[in-house]
Amino acid sequence: MIDLAMLQVARDLVAIFGVIAGFTYYVIVVRNSQRMQQLQLETRKAQLYMQLFMRITSDEFVKKSIDLLKLEYDDVDEFMEKLLSGPDSGLHARLFSMFWHIDGLGYMMSQKLIDTEMVYNFGGGFAQVWHWKKWEPVIMRFRKRRDDPEFLKWFEYAAEEMMRIRQEKGLTQTPPSPST
Repeated sequence: MIDLAMLQVARDLVAIFGVIAGFTYYVIVVRNSQRMQQLQLETRKAQLYMQLFMRITSDEFVKKSIDLLKLEYDDVDEFMEKLLSGPDSGLHARLFSMFWHIDGLGYMMSQKLIDTEMVYNFGGGFAQVWHWKKWEPVIMRFRKRRDDPEFLKWFEYAAEEMMRIRQEKGLTQTPPSPST
């Protein structure tokens, strides 16, 4: 009889250890899966970072940015007329290419697809702030003209975030202009 009782205890212990082993295996698999997902996410972020870095450090992009910042206008309405109906359609394309680039950057920042500090570390947020300060009157006019208060709102968001970080670091919100 004792042998039968011992056999039942042994059988129960094997079942208990089997459940424990199964649960342990499950926990290990889930943790490993979470680590792999985190690694994939970090890899995607690194790829996105490199794509952005390669774009904003290209000669073409930097030249376009500087050329746009050098443009002068005294009257927003006059500039808008030249922009929208003038013979230089290349200006329109260059300007909106820059606007949409910064707008897209701002959207990705707002959705936490890219880290705001990472964008700031691309160069102190200079480009976003410089372009916002330069083109804010034009963008505001487009918003009014289109009756669309959200037109390029992520551009504005990106610039505001860069100014916020600069302020938190004890720096002036607007970095010195590229001509100084």
